[in-house]
Amino acid sequence: MSSLLLVYAISLTFSCGSIDGGHQNGSCIHSEKQALLLLRKSLLVRNNDSWLSPWDGDDCCSWSGVYCNNITGQVIKLDLQNCCDKGSISQSIGNLTALTQVYLSDNSIEGIIPESIGALKSLTYLDLSFNNHGGFIPQSIGNLTSLIILDLYNNQIRGLIPESIGALTSLTRLDLSLNYLHGLIPPSIGNLISLFDLYLKYNRFSGSIPAEIGNLTKLSDLTVSGNRFSGSLPESLCQLNNLSALLVDDNQLGGSIPKCIGKLSNLVIMDLASNSWDGIISEHHFVNLTNLYSFRISSKSNLMVNISSRWVPPFQQLNDIYMDSIKVPKFPKWLITQRSLADIRMRNTSISDTILAIPNSVRYLDLSNNHMFGNIPALLCNLTSLSTMLLSDNKFSGALPPCLGNLTDLHDFSVMNNNLGGDIPISLGFLRFLWYLNLHNNNFQGKLPLSFQNLSSIIGLDVGKNNLSDILPGWTSKLLDLRYLILRSNNFYGKIPTDICHPSIQVLNLAKNDITGNIPPCFGNFTAIITSYNSGKEEGPIYGGLSYEDIIIDDPKGYELTYSSTLDFLYSIDLSNNNISGEIPKELMNLHGLLSLNIAGNRLSGRIPDTIGKLDKLEFLDLSRNELAGHIPQSLSNLSFLSHLNLSFNDFSGRIPTGNQLRTLDDPSIYVGNNQLCGPPILKPCPGDTDSHDFHNNNEVEFYSDDEHVWFYAGIGPGLLVGFLGFCASLHFIPTWRYFYFHSVERFSDKIALSIALWRRRFQN
Repeated sequence: MSSLLLVYAISLTFSCGSIDGGHQNGSCIHSEKQALLLLRKSLLVRNNDSWLSPWDGDDCCSWSGVYCNNITGQVIKLDLQNCCDKGSISQSIGNLTALTQVYLSDNSIEGIIPESIGALKSLTYLDLSFNNHGGFIPQSIGNLTSLIILDLYNNQIRGLIPESIGALTSLTRLDLSLNYLHGLIPPSIGNLISLFDLYLKYNRFSGSIPAEIGNLTKLSDLTVSGNRFSGSLPESLCQLNNLSALLVDDNQLGGSIPKCIGKLSNLVIMDLASNSWDGIISEHHFVNLTNLYSFRISSKSNLMVNISSRWVPPFQQLNDIYMDSIKVPKFPKWLITQRSLADIRMRNTSISDTILAIPNSVRYLDLSNNHMFGNIPALLCNLTSLSTMLLSDNKFSGALPPCLGNLTDLHDFSVMNNNLGGDIPISLGFLRFLWYLNLHNNNFQGKLPLSFQNLSSIIGLDVGKNNLSDILPGWTSKLLDLRYLILRSNNFYGKIPTDICHPSIQVLNLAKNDITGNIPPCFGNFTAIITSYNSGKEEGPIYGGLSYEDIIIDDPKGYELTYSSTLDFLYSIDLSNNNISGEIPKELMNLHGLLSLNIAGNRLSGRIPDTIGKLDKLEFLDLSRNELAGHIPQSLSNLSFLSHLNLSFNDFSGRIPTGNQLRTLDDPSIYVGNNQLCGPPILKPCPGDTDSHDFHNNNEVEFYSDDEHVWFYAGIGPGLLVGFLGFCASLHFIPTWRYFYFHSVERFSDKIALSIALWRRRFQN
């Protein structure tokens, strides 16, 4: 806050007397006018923005965005925010030597930051954020010794931070975030003794965080998230007594976290998540953190929390706590002391305990993927502000407390993968703001509550892998936003109701039940699958989405997969392992966006529709173990994304189609159990693929092969004769050739005779 007040004061000081944007004599310095015109020429001003168009008068101090000193007539401020598309900053800006403030943010300016910027030695505020600047930070930046604010946020600047940046000793705010800077942080950064805020997040910096940062004793905010820093946190950070925000998340830092960090009494936000810490966190790390508001930590290594159950923290206003992939043996009792605690996320922390008291102020509770056991306590029903409760992947048992229906603000509720049982409470059906309900893989029994038809906001409903026994629900048409409906692996029975043909459905899994009847033609009404609008390829109605913590387990490729952030791209229908009969409706072929279709293990008959090639996004198709017959359509080869195909154990006949994608699906087991099929990839030939035909082809090849051999050998003799006669004629008609030839033969013969004589003498001796 103090740094913002300082900036405001400076801005007010330097713009004073210049608000009218004009020089008192109605003129400006000619050289600066020319520099401004060159600058405007290099910036591509938007055609529909006319506020820079009047830059054609004699008095440049009256031009829009230009502010001059009323006494000297020099330009002291440029405010050209959100004026331009692309373009670049002209070197001429260096001629405006009296500039104190430059605002060029929120444009699409490209090119490098000119070296001439270093000539602006009176500059106090330089804002080039939200542009597309490339290149490097110029070395001349070190000449701007009066600079107080340097903001290069969200550009495409590469290279290293220049060592010369250490000369900016008046700098209070440095923001280089969201660029492509890399390498080490120069030690000279420790010279910026006036710095309040240092933002280096989301670059590619590496190496250690320099110990020299400990010299920045006025520093209030240190944010280096999203880089590649390694090594340990320097203990010199413990000298930053004014530090209120320490964010080093999403790096490669490791080692033990210094205990002295607990002495930073002004620390409000501490984010150490997504690193590789090891060692132990104890009470000493929090001993003096009386102002702690937000604490986040996770580790890819071996980090343990060892805090006494009797510990009373020095802070009482904690708002959120995030712990992931670390070891927390017991549920922290001290959480109840935090009267304003709103967000508890302690997933994958190895907690082996029951749920203890939780402050009533909590709105977000995630205790998933732990070893928690016992009943889900009724005390959770007191958290009337709760919007998210994720208790999945634990060992909870018993029944769900009916009082959960009191949590009227609940949006997300998951108890997936536990040992819960009994009936599903009717009261859950009155949570009218609930959009995600996951009861997957428990031991719930009885019927699906009729009250679920009141879940008017529901998007994802998963009750798969339980012991529910009920007729398939016919009230889903009332759930206008329902996109994911998973009822698989239960004891649902009866025919598929037409009410289930809801246009918003994009994942429907009714597998492994006792469903009878036909596949209703209204399956062609799944508009979400037809248009695939969630992939951004087509326009269509927009439904609310689930958060990235919301998980759906489905098996669109024959085995279970977990979907969270990719849910929007999943389009799947699974009716496998039921007693469904009748034919495959041709309307099903209109679902152009369908990625997975599994109707194996039923009693379907008839033919595969010839139009199956219209399912051009299909990756998984399983029609096995049915009573389907007839030819396999050639259009199946048009499914260019198909990676899994199973047509086994039906009554298909005729030649197996080939070409395109089917050439890669050459496993004979795809077609096993269809005795009337023929052709590759199975070994059974089709009628017409006779041996005589092959024999004729082979004889024809052999005939041409023998004929070529005859002509080859017949040509050797005449060729040799013609060559020999040509050689003799040359010796007869060209004396020099004749002399050279016979002389060479004679010399060669003499050498051979001499060699033989020497060999005989050596042998005789």
